[in-house]
Amino acid sequence: MAKEHSYFEKEERCRRVFEWTLKKYGGVWHLCTPGEKQPVIFNDRKDFVYAMTLVAMCANDCPGIRIITFVLMNNHVHFVICGTREQVLEFFALFKKRLCRYLSSNGLVVNLSAFDCGEPIPIDNLESLRNQIAYTNRNNFVVDPDQTPFSYPFGANSYYFLPIAKERQQGKFGDLSILNKRKFVHSKQIDYPDTFTIVDGFFSPMNYCRLDIGEGVFRDARHYFHKLSKNIEAYRDIAAMLGDRVFYTDDELLDIIRQFCKENYNVHKVHLLGWSEKMELARTLHFEYNADNAKIARLLKLPVETLDAMFPMRKKP
Repeated sequence: MAKEHSYFEKEERCRRVFEWTLKKYGGVWHLCTPGEKQPVIFNDRKDFVYAMTLVAMCANDCPGIRIITFVLMNNHVHFVICGTREQVLEFFALFKKRLCRYLSSNGLVVNLSAFDCGEPIPIDNLESLRNQIAYTNRNNFVVDPDQTPFSYPFGANSYYFLPIAKERQQGKFGDLSILNKRKFVHSKQIDYPDTFTIVDGFFSPMNYCRLDIGEGVFRDARHYFHKLSKNIEAYRDIAAMLGDRVFYTDDELLDIIRQFCKENYNVHKVHLLGWSEKMELARTLHFEYNADNAKIARLLKLPVETLDAMFPMRKKP
């Protein structure tokens, strides 16, 4: 039986992984494009599949960088990425350039003026890296009730702490003919490793993501799962730093409401609050937790018309 390591031994191992990564690659960063003003880029599975392969191609063509994790949403992206500032910006510029070429060649007119990562956010401590990985890997889960952080296919999230996912493959790039290689990468340039494995029609993130670093900064799988599901306040702070809009599931907001009721009004259920207390809580959920009017109305048992009058910018059309 393997030796059981103590909490402090595990933390020390995580600290060494983080410090080695900083020294090896010159920095760790969070690249994020804003989704609020950017029209939909990836309309269907075909677009997502190409974008997944494009991430692999750009990672391969920018050898100075290493991706720890990433997620592709329909109108924005997140990358937690190693390298110098100049290297990670070069990676993103290449990704955007080739994405523009793909959209144009397929007759897709998308305004990418808001598709800009801005200044990379440096990740300078171990806890921040843990939070940024979890924030990225739960991104789709919090907006799509039919997904979990382990099921969304367009990112590296579904590979974290899942050995069976890491082993999946449906052939290798080297198995394809030259013509099919060109079709696969949508380019005449096919100078990519023949050993690259293919899964679900794109290059597997196992080919180019440093999951060993991403998993290595967590004490174990349980620690990672806790970060995915219980770190609500940290995600709010990360979203503010990134200029991103953070979303929470109903269950997460219910936990926030219960805590608010207990700490501020010494009650345990929202129906025990008066009208003015509910209005105060509604403002908190709106301004601090980005809850939309329909969700606030549902959770606080309030008329949605009242909330639409209070917060007209979050009124559903």
